[in-house]
Amino acid sequence: MSHRIIRILEKKLSRKTWDNWFTTLEIKEITGDKVIFKVGNLFVKDWLQSRYGKVIHRAIQEAIGKDLPFEIIYESPSKDAFEPEEYKGPLVKKKPLLLSELNPEYTFENFVVGPENRALFEVAQEIARSPGKFNPFFIYGGVGLGKTHMLQAIAHRIIELYPEKRVLYITSERFMNDMIEAIRGGSIRDFREQYRKKADVLLIDDIQFLIGKEGTQRELFHTFNELHDAGKQIIICSDRTPDELNGFPDRLISRFQMGMVMEIASPSKETRYKIAKRLAIRESVELPDDVAMELARRIDGNLRRLRGAIIKLIVQSGIYKEEIDLAFARQIIGSFQTDSPRVRALTEVDHLIKAVEKVMGVTREEIMGVSRTKNVVKARQLFIYILKQEYGKTVQEIAQLTGKKHSTVIHSIKKISNSVLRDNKYIKDLISEINNTVATDFAAS
Repeated sequence: MSHRIIRILEKKLSRKTWDNWFTTLEIKEITGDKVIFKVGNLFVKDWLQSRYGKVIHRAIQEAIGKDLPFEIIYESPSKDAFEPEEYKGPLVKKKPLLLSELNPEYTFENFVVGPENRALFEVAQEIARSPGKFNPFFIYGGVGLGKTHMLQAIAHRIIELYPEKRVLYITSERFMNDMIEAIRGGSIRDFREQYRKKADVLLIDDIQFLIGKEGTQRELFHTFNELHDAGKQIIICSDRTPDELNGFPDRLISRFQMGMVMEIASPSKETRYKIAKRLAIRESVELPDDVAMELARRIDGNLRRLRGAIIKLIVQSGIYKEEIDLAFARQIIGSFQTDSPRVRALTEVDHLIKAVEKVMGVTREEIMGVSRTKNVVKARQLFIYILKQEYGKTVQEIAQLTGKKHSTVIHSIKKISNSVLRDNKYIKDLISEINNTVATDFAAS
């Protein structure tokens, strides 16, 4: 019977909706008076209840033949083991495929183009049509403006136009970790073969992560030279201009500047309006024009904050059964209006600390303290890692926020990064649960 409910539910939904929200939904129990579902994600639980309650109810009626209520409960991922899976050889041998995972949403079609970024958009498309024409291509800009989206859009288009080309999209942190593991495993030749010989297009995100990492910079310098000399396209993203990459050698900076360097600008209010409309449509919601304009007026160019505001609106409208109109929007998104960057940053960090507390069962004092208890150490490492990866904080900023030494911050980031790269499901589930808890708590605040 449970399989029948799931099959009917899948038929009633679009493939995109099913893949995005329902793949982790399971039936825990069917009693005489209730159907109990379970999910391992708090945000998904709240989202399914608020947005898809009617369709779930109809699927139950069709499958069982009677009108039964249902409940969705949250069950956290197993926390039986804290240690990463045993490492079984160099990463470059374990993962020979050149194509890293790309976000299917990050395409040119989904990039909302305003006049402030029209030139960048045209150049990016031209590079995708003719790899090697502007080489290297260096994109810089602030946090949350769409650099990763643009980088991956280029990768998607090249793959579409030139399926025979081997495209490698990576973060600079991944490049560094691959190199370290190759050295430890005695397979540096394989690493160089992977990055210098097999790649036709190399896209590197967040190059600023390599500031001060001289050994990785040397390897990148030689990788850059070999690819460039072979006419292979190199595309780099950074949160600052090449000249501002203090801690990079001049010889590498000069190579970044030898092609096309372009800024991704903060979107104008008119562009933010269009982005708000597009983001809402992706969530299957038609945002009224006046609400979209209100969002554009109140929220600066950080698109992550704009998306967060839209998610908050949608979730709250589902919880309170309210129509999304201008009055409701002003009530819900008032907290986005005039906070200073420092206040916003502290608020975001506070939400993250609360999420880590909730998921890991620790206190704020333990996270910020010096306890060496296994669970506390893991919670602290996850907190630091998410600050770096999801919030774009530098090592120095994290050290200031947490009161930890730079070496402690770097060790924490590496520890969790290595677990993620080795596909440690437990660690990846914890990161996902913490991020979703942040989103849920933020939406409810």
